[in-house]
Amino acid sequence: MAKDKKRRKKRGCLLTLFKFLIFILVVLCIGWFGLKFYFTNVNKIDDKIRTNVNTSLEENNSKYLSYNEIPEMYKKALIATEDRSFLKNPGVDPKGIARAIYVDIKSRELVQGGSTITQQLVHNTLLSSRTKQLQWKLLEGIYAIGVNDTINKEETLALYSNVVYFGHGAYGLNMASENYFGREPSELNSGELTMLAGLPNAPSNYDPYNNYILARERQKQVIQSMVDSKVISESEGNEIYNKQIRLK
Repeated sequence: MAKDKKRRKKRGCLLTLFKFLIFILVVLCIGWFGLKFYFTNVNKIDDKIRTNVNTSLEENNSKYLSYNEIPEMYKKALIATEDRSFLKNPGVDPKGIARAIYVDIKSRELVQGGSTITQQLVHNTLLSSRTKQLQWKLLEGIYAIGVNDTINKEETLALYSNVVYFGHGAYGLNMASENYFGREPSELNSGELTMLAGLPNAPSNYDPYNNYILARERQKQVIQSMVDSKVISESEGNEIYNKQIRLK
């Protein structure tokens, strides 16, 4: 009798847990599709992002580079360095967010990014004028999911590359290429492109005009990220790093 009672109790607990998990799944599904409907039909986040990027380009007298106009080497370097799961993630990286929240709570301030390329796009457009707080980080994640639901990955990468700050007064890849090298991105070699891919992480610190050694160290980190993610081989990485950097 006692064993049967224990079995029934255990079965009851498992059933309760199962129902709870189903409930959570349903809530998450409703929330997910609810956000998609909201950002697609009510608050059209894709239009707002595009408008913001175009406004930035106009203000800085620069031009928009489509996904196909952005050099492959830069795209590979960007993804390997900033967001390796970019092509698969839903706009946010749960592991990265958890790690960032842990560090932020421990330090009692926002010191960790943990942001995907999509979140950084949101950061540089919709949230660029807002003060960074914990609520800001939550909103960034929600908006990033909305962007992922309404803008494809290729355009997301292009929009980010056209609005992010590279330092030296340069907003967007085309302007950065002109300001640092006096040439368009399509005319840069792989070394110069990998250097550019690393600048937005800390534009002032890595400005090659002011801190060439730091800029080269950052470039080396970018190349190593590409090697680690198997985008290029180690020998290819060494070849890229040894390319001549032809500053303007």
